[in-house]
Amino acid sequence: MADDVDKPEATAAAAADTKTPEKAPSRGSRWWSLLLVVLVVEFYVYGSRAEIQVCVGKQGQHDFALLGQERDDSNRWKFPRCETRENLGLRSTYDEMVEDAAKGACRGQTMLRNKGEGKTCLEQKDGWSHQVESSFIPPWDRRYYQHLLWFLY
Repeated sequence: MADDVDKPEATAAAAADTKTPEKAPSRGSRWWSLLLVVLVVEFYVYGSRAEIQVCVGKQGQHDFALLGQERDDSNRWKFPRCETRENLGLRSTYDEMVEDAAKGACRGQTMLRNKGEGKTCLEQKDGWSHQVESSFIPPWDRRYYQHLLWFLY
C-alpha cells in the first residue's frame, strides 16, 4: 500500500474520487421551465386576433380612407359602417364573429340609405365590400382579464 501512495496515478485517481460530480439540472426545474413556456404561449393564443373590426361600404358612396377621421356635415354619409367584436379565448370563434359583425354592419348601413340591399351587402355583390381587421389584446388589458377571470366580476 505504501507503493500506491508514491505513484502519481494513484493520487490522481484518489483525488478524482473525492470530487463531487457536476449536478445535472433537476427534473423539477425542467418542468417549471416547460410550464412557463406553455403559459406564455397560452397567454399569446388567448389574446391573438381578439379584437375584430368589420367595416362595410359601397363603391362610389363610402370611403374607407375616412376611417379614423372626424365626422362633419360634409362627409357624414361617406363613412363606412363598422362593427367591433371580441374573440378572446383559447377556442377561436373568429369566423362566427366576423359573420356576426358583418351582419350588424350591413344592417346599420342599409337602414336609412340603400334599403333592401342587406343581402347583397352580406354577399359583397353590386359594389359592396367588407374590410376586416383584427388585433391582439395584451394580458394587461381590462377586457382580457375580465374575460379570463369572469367569475370574479
